[in-house]
Amino acid sequence: MGGKGCPSIIHAISLTNVQDTEVKTCDEVFQQFFKNYSEENQNKYSQFIYDTYQNLSYLGSVSLKKNNIGVNVEFISENVAEDGEVYWREFDAIISQDGKSLTRTRFRGCSKDQPHIFEGYRIPNTDSMAILISNKGDCFEGGYVNESLHVIKGIKYYDTNIVRSIKEESATEPNTGNMVVYATSKDVVNDNNANSTSTTSPVPQKNSVAEIILMVTIFVVGTTLGYVVGRKSARPQSPSNPTN
Repeated sequence: MGGKGCPSIIHAISLTNVQDTEVKTCDEVFQQFFKNYSEENQNKYSQFIYDTYQNLSYLGSVSLKKNNIGVNVEFISENVAEDGEVYWREFDAIISQDGKSLTRTRFRGCSKDQPHIFEGYRIPNTDSMAILISNKGDCFEGGYVNESLHVIKGIKYYDTNIVRSIKEESATEPNTGNMVVYATSKDVVNDNNANSTSTTSPVPQKNSVAEIILMVTIFVVGTTLGYVVGRKSARPQSPSNPTN
């Protein structure tokens, strides 16, 4: 983006067709809120973030391992410039539950041997889970952290306890509920597969929406604007004269 950088961008993901769209693009946000930087425009942007999220329920992360979910990552290809510099590399995440593959998801990274963090967020009253992939998303200037969200259907929830209820704008870090996975060859079983240590299948659980305390990064999830994966810090600081 010409070195100007982008603020946090909100993405909306439809649970019907799993299509990902930007609520406002980087250019739109820049033109509307940051072309002429001022404290007033910063407050307008904070108000825009808050208004987008205020009527949505928040998602909390659940344990992938306790839900018998395993993740394997395979290196697929690389995008190389004429001078030999690698722009990015393509990876596939193979996500499974109870030893059965659910989906294969393509995402980008930089190094073949870099770590990728996978975190799961329960979407209430559905068999869907939002999987957050946090990693070094490309090799530009040595690589920047990127986080992407992918909706997986056909999930059985064996454990609905919230591992973490609040995620700030900063990148995801390893915790007891998520997985750190490294790419392997196609014929190697990843040690992070939750089913490699599971001999019995727990009983699926159900949780009411009221038990779901939510807060996660800058993404919206829902058929219209039904659920959100957001951040607490998006709330503007109670200005005396709120800007519309």
